[in-house]
Amino acid sequence: MSTVDQEHRRATSDRPGADTRPIDVDQIDADTAWALQIRFDVPNRAAVDRHLLRVRGALNLLVREGLAESNPDARGLYREAYRLLDLHQNFEELTDAQAYEHLRGLARVTRTFAVLCRRR
Repeated sequence: MSTVDQEHRRATSDRPGADTRPIDVDQIDADTAWALQIRFDVPNRAAVDRHLLRVRGALNLLVREGLAESNPDARGLYREAYRLLDLHQNFEELTDAQAYEHLRGLARVTRTFAVLCRRR
């Protein structure tokens, strides 16, 4: 397991409710690769839901890292991440195909944040 354990994460561990676990970038890579692979059919809903929960959780962790908040070029990426995270509240209402496309959108943004995390 490859992890990224930032000084920033340790420094913020004094905050109540702060998550001090390292980010498992290998698991993020595996989940986003599964979501973004080319398919000719929609995977079953249980698999989509399982990967969606992991990818959404990873994106949530990465967004809270504040990896590029000060970069004006990254603001669009943060807006997209927040939009996708907010869509999850009505996830059960989506069809199987819509849920899979939602997972793919989350995976694309999560992969970009994971790259920023590695560079930090």
